[in-house]
Amino acid sequence: MIQLLTCCVCFVYVLLMLSYVIAWKRTKSWLNSSIILEGTPLEQSHQPSTLVSIILPVRDEEKNVLSILQSLSKQSYAKENFEIIVVDDFSNDNTSELVSQSTVQNLKFIRLLHGQGKKKAIEEGIAQAKGTLIITTDADCEVGEKWLSTIVAFYEVFKPKMIVAPVLVKNEKGFQQIIQSQEMTVLTASAGASLFYNSPILCSGANLAYEKEAFLSVKGFEGVDATATGDDVFLMQKIHRKFPGEIKYLKSKEAIVFTHPEKTTSGALGQRKRWASKSFSYGFSPITAIAILVFLANFLILISGILSVINIKFALIFVITFSAKLIVDFMLLYSSSSFFGKRMCPVLFFFSSLLYLLYVSIIGLVSPFTTYTWKGRPS
Repeated sequence: MIQLLTCCVCFVYVLLMLSYVIAWKRTKSWLNSSIILEGTPLEQSHQPSTLVSIILPVRDEEKNVLSILQSLSKQSYAKENFEIIVVDDFSNDNTSELVSQSTVQNLKFIRLLHGQGKKKAIEEGIAQAKGTLIITTDADCEVGEKWLSTIVAFYEVFKPKMIVAPVLVKNEKGFQQIIQSQEMTVLTASAGASLFYNSPILCSGANLAYEKEAFLSVKGFEGVDATATGDDVFLMQKIHRKFPGEIKYLKSKEAIVFTHPEKTTSGALGQRKRWASKSFSYGFSPITAIAILVFLANFLILISGILSVINIKFALIFVITFSAKLIVDFMLLYSSSSFFGKRMCPVLFFFSSLLYLLYVSIIGLVSPFTTYTWKGRPS
């Protein structure tokens, strides 16, 4: 029975990943300097001019906040066309003082006075935003000089209600951090692939843009504010339901937001458990269905591997299903890594894939039944 179940689940998983590989390859890339649109470059004289509000919610970010502010101040986009709104969510360190003393232009600093949490911080920032387009990022991230102009140019051509853009890990060192980097690369490729089929499953608030009017139209985070985190995917779901087909993925190296890997294994596991714990908060949706599929595929292949040590008859099932999963996972990782210019080692990928079976199984079993704290608050 378990052999048949493993084969069936793995077969569905392989089909899903193959569809994502195809979708990722067919998703057109976007270059800010010579924009690729249906094979025809946009006129070089075009100068994006949309008024943008960059919302930066912060809590206890004294180590990072000045760096991201400097990064945002160096954008190639015209200074008069964007503002930076930093919203402090009751920081317990020197974050507020550092932001208040910053000399960055177009900076507006807000302290939350009522309510708390990232969703509330974003809502407060948007309430005071002048921009037509809202873009969110995080304090522990890095952006390139063309990041903002790339997003705005893409917006002005397609006019989507929301833009999902890539987030990748930078400066990864050692086996544990390389696994994080590989996972993040596959996740951002999966986000793009799912949007190719108009069935969004992933996005990151570290690199997310949406029209202010769209945010207000779906009443912001109303109805999804019980969970402290999840500001990105919850909002994406609401906008997708009201404006189907109006969410686009920006496949561009110039639009990447870089984040840094968790330095410890416990930190990485804690982060992934927080992510996974929200899967069942999204209701009956493709997000939940795919999360269950990914868990079952990894869990059943792991069980087959363990049983093969006890009984040789399970060995063939393990080899076939693991090999099939390994191949399609490699195809998606290789395709996305090649596009983003990320290095990958096939041998390292093989061993990390074995470890990933155990990693996903543990995360999937533990996450729904565990509570977490994030910066001193329940997550």
